[in-house]
Amino acid sequence: RWQHRGYMSPPPPPPPPPPPPPRASHPGLGDVRRGQAVFKKYCGQCHTFKSEGRGNTRGPNLFGVVGTKSGSQVKTWGGSWERVAAFKVIWNQSTLLQWLECPKDVVPTQPNDRSCMTSRGMAMEEDRVNLVAYLASAEV
Repeated sequence: RWQHRGYMSPPPPPPPPPPPPPRASHPGLGDVRRGQAVFKKYCGQCHTFKSEGRGNTRGPNLFGVVGTKSGSQVKTWGGSWERVAAFKVIWNQSTLLQWLECPKDVVPTQPNDRSCMTSRGMAMEEDRVNLVAYLASAEV
């Protein structure tokens, strides 16, 4: 069989793949408007987000929660948060993302414990990131 040799160079390598999109877990990427919608859908039944006032009968007001210590919202809610306060969690973007994914991993619950959120966590990372952006948007 006849083969042509010599004058042709091999084809160039394919271009590198594009960089992956930023991971949603980067706290700076949250969308405040979408976070507000997530808050209304998942959190608003038990929590408020107001610059003044108490929480409702189930949970504390989460306005200004970023940067506070766990259990410090007792002044604006009145619930039994002593046990939560004992864990000494500082609510920042990282701890809030962990809490929203699986609350019991951050502050374990006990039977009939009103001091802990009963939610099993939020499955969608994008919702968690957007919610944290919304919570961080409060100007205290």
